[in-house]
Amino acid sequence: GYGDDSWVIAGMEWAASQGARVVSMSLGGSTPSDGTEPVCAAVNDISAASGTLFVVAAGNAGAEATISCPGAADAALTVAAVDNTDTMAYFSSQGPRMGDYALKPDIAAPGVDILAAKAGGNATDGWYVSESGTSMATPHVAGAAADLAQQHPDWTGQQLKDALMSTAKPI
Repeated sequence: GYGDDSWVIAGMEWAASQGARVVSMSLGGSTPSDGTEPVCAAVNDISAASGTLFVVAAGNAGAEATISCPGAADAALTVAAVDNTDTMAYFSSQGPRMGDYALKPDIAAPGVDILAAKAGGNATDGWYVSESGTSMATPHVAGAAADLAQQHPDWTGQQLKDALMSTAKPI
């Protein structure tokens, strides 16, 4: 797909204004980021103001230092993809973040050959599709964050991020 940065920022602002505790974002650019672009700044600013956690796909560039915006934002919980043996997927974008070598991505989840509902699915062509990508891994983490937010309604997005990262299995 495609879209303007202003659309992404407007969507983040809207979600936070509606009280969203966790926002899943399977989007990004093709250019490695240092985390200073307007969308990255918006992730940081909206997170600080609202306590919303933005869970963002790391990207599928498959090389070092390829995290793009908005995943490069400090406040984003940036998700890499692993296979069913917890091995980093060959396509998953990797850190460190451009410029300051900050830790990114923050966490990994299953993202290889994930069976999911097929957009526009039907009885003839099928209801499901198997796909791979960090966009398939991101909803796993967003769901875990939402479950954790429900258990701890007083936690901020940063506290949710910290809890998930500190209890994840190292890979």
